[in-house]
Amino acid sequence: MSGIAGIYNLDGRPVERSEIQQMLNSIAHRGPDGSGVRINGPVALGCQLLRVTPESTKETQPFIHPSGNVVVFDGRLDNREELLVKLQNSPEISKTSPDPVFVSAAYDAFGAKFAEHLIGDFAIGLFDPNRQKLLLARDAIGVRPLYYYCTRDMFLFSSEIKALLSHPQVSSQPNDAYLAEFLFERLSGDDGDGSTFFKGVFTLPPGFAAIVTSDGLLTRQYWDFDVTRYIRFNSFDEYAEGFRHYFEQSVRRRLRSAYPVAVSVSGGLDSSSIFCLAETIRKREPQQYPDILGFSLISEDGTPQDEKSFLSDIEQDYSASIRRILMGPQGVINGSRERLWHVESPFLDNLGGLAEPLYENIKESGARILLSGVMGDQILFQQAYLLDLFNHMSWYKIWAHLREFGKWNIDVDPKWFRNYFFLNLLKSYVPQSFMPHLRRIKRKFIKSDLNFRVYKRIFSERAYKHVSNNGVSNNLSGTAHSKSLYKQIKSRYNTFSLEWNNKLASIYEMEFSYPFLDRDLVCYLMAIPGDIQTWKGVPKGILREAMRVVLPARILQRRWKADFTDLINNRVARDFHNIASDLQSRGMVVRLGYVDETMLSFELERLRDQIRRFDCLVSWSLYDLLALEIWLQIFFGGTTKEEVHGL
Repeated sequence: MSGIAGIYNLDGRPVERSEIQQMLNSIAHRGPDGSGVRINGPVALGCQLLRVTPESTKETQPFIHPSGNVVVFDGRLDNREELLVKLQNSPEISKTSPDPVFVSAAYDAFGAKFAEHLIGDFAIGLFDPNRQKLLLARDAIGVRPLYYYCTRDMFLFSSEIKALLSHPQVSSQPNDAYLAEFLFERLSGDDGDGSTFFKGVFTLPPGFAAIVTSDGLLTRQYWDFDVTRYIRFNSFDEYAEGFRHYFEQSVRRRLRSAYPVAVSVSGGLDSSSIFCLAETIRKREPQQYPDILGFSLISEDGTPQDEKSFLSDIEQDYSASIRRILMGPQGVINGSRERLWHVESPFLDNLGGLAEPLYENIKESGARILLSGVMGDQILFQQAYLLDLFNHMSWYKIWAHLREFGKWNIDVDPKWFRNYFFLNLLKSYVPQSFMPHLRRIKRKFIKSDLNFRVYKRIFSERAYKHVSNNGVSNNLSGTAHSKSLYKQIKSRYNTFSLEWNNKLASIYEMEFSYPFLDRDLVCYLMAIPGDIQTWKGVPKGILREAMRVVLPARILQRRWKADFTDLINNRVARDFHNIASDLQSRGMVVRLGYVDETMLSFELERLRDQIRRFDCLVSWSLYDLLALEIWLQIFFGGTTKEEVHGL
């Protein structure tokens, strides 16, 4: 994972080296392997380089093509063999060329449509001095972030927002509409207009490219998923074999590393599948792949989140050693300022600094890639296919699957699955124009969520006005299953989460990689029937079948998940005094007009004894409020209410 940045003075003014260098200095943590700058009059491109792949070990950036075009690149290309064939007339590329060389050759061959020929996780900046064009491109899933800031006279881009804010001509305010939608609706719409938490700063949506000239900015979508594509086989075994092919391909792609590859292994089905498959691939071709290092963040014996016994099964089957890292003692507030500065968002994950020892150990091991089972649940246990069964009047099958869900999720009340199905059924048949009314009704019945008690109404109402204009289109063709998976992948919350995790990884000079978010794997899952994916009602049935000869039997049959409720609530209860003190003594959320001061004091006093509940609603609400407070302190500490709201 590298950091890239660029400046294009649209008025023709030459870029001063100090301008681009200041941007790079602010993201130096993303690239410990060197820094490079290329200035062409009004355009400057820069890179903080982190070398990961074998081909990158002698790489320097920016890369300059013989034609003159200049490339800065953050990412990994997965279709290099295909590109070697397509670009056989490009003498500068070979099997050992770094990825930016392939990107540059693709532009030389295909022009502005070059990104359509690339597969992988990437963010790209490319300047063509002959045509005076700056081109940007971002991968189809959005694993690598790419932000920009544009005025009439200047265009800036970077891997992180702080690089844009470091430019002397950039000023920003909190984006209230986006903040409100995040806090109250968790960014439930699609990519939208690329808004961020900073007004005037935008993220290039996944699968999009941009062209910048002296005339301004033009963005376009260069690739999208086809939700109407169908794949049909004659047997479930053929579907499982197809899944195994794409899943193994996905893991192989992410093992292309000049350093050991770490895998976060909880003992759950998803992360265990990644580790065991990676080890299987490595043992089959030990000369081609690096060492696989298993790491597990563990808790005390007998706690609801204790999964250690499953790790022993993996170690026994694979003669491997998984390093167990005890969750750190950090409180909610400890280290939160540094994390929020890095992630640039008012969001603290539920475990906060607990995972810090895990990441530190991985960094010390020499690994620069961490494979994670993130999004496995969302990708592999989509329940919208029940609507497809409903439309085909397969009502008995629906009932049988709902019953099976309860058997395979013994820690969840079976009624939840039935209620969720009926809610989806209602949503699918209620006209879109009625959805805002349903949301209002839903809010009236929310009694335990802190968000609706302390935030000023004028602020919270912006979320519901904004979300109604940013939903994923309901006019998509395809099955309910394919559309649901599409909406999951295209949601702004998914994009936000990937950006957040990418910037968190940069603290530890590594990149997080997600085999379940491989473009080709997702395409395959969209194209097959949903009831095949959840074969006979068994959650992740296709994964279980495909991994039958890879995973230990106990993990294949696992029917419960770790429960972090007590851990989260206990941490918040332990830090409650410090949280309340930080909110009330500094009070940015009050001073800038987001929170009612009287209601805040009342709610903090009322909720003091309600934290250790059967759920985490109070704790989550306090996490959100604390994160907003600290984020405002970091990025807008000297800002007045009038400046924030443009008064």
